[in-house]
Amino acid sequence: MDYEMLQGAISSLKVAGDIAVALNGLKTMSEVQAKAIELQQIILTVQSSALTAQSDQFTLLQTIRDLEAEVARVKAWDEEKQRYALVSPWGGAVTYALKKESSLSQPAHWICATCYENGRKAILNDFVEAPAKGRHSVGLGCPVCKAHIPSPWAGGQLERKYAEEVVRE
Repeated sequence: MDYEMLQGAISSLKVAGDIAVALNGLKTMSEVQAKAIELQQIILTVQSSALTAQSDQFTLLQTIRDLEAEVARVKAWDEEKQRYALVSPWGGAVTYALKKESSLSQPAHWICATCYENGRKAILNDFVEAPAKGRHSVGLGCPVCKAHIPSPWAGGQLERKYAEEVVRE
């Protein structure tokens, strides 16, 4: 809630109280009606300020919830990314491989390095390119960012290994 808005509401309520006290001392009905109208205007102003403050508070609470969700997502990703290590399964290819020690019984798999750096996990899939010179070439493809990592081999499926099993060159 805005501090100035709160001060204004308090000030308006004080004036409303003063007007209510002054109503007792008025002699004619026209004076009473004039003060009643003045009092109603102040009450409407206070109500409007209260509604604005409530709306502002709701907006701030929603912002807090969004930020808490983002912090939770970042923390979860920080934990998840510790399960992977950067590897080069063949010359020119870079990917993240699951560490065997943190596999939690998951099979070996590789995830996209680009997506990893962007804070998300995208498991790479095999793809087969059209025959070139009578040979099919295989590689890895990311279903999210569409990155392709061609392999030097023709045909067949690429064997996934845990990070510790990838031969270091």
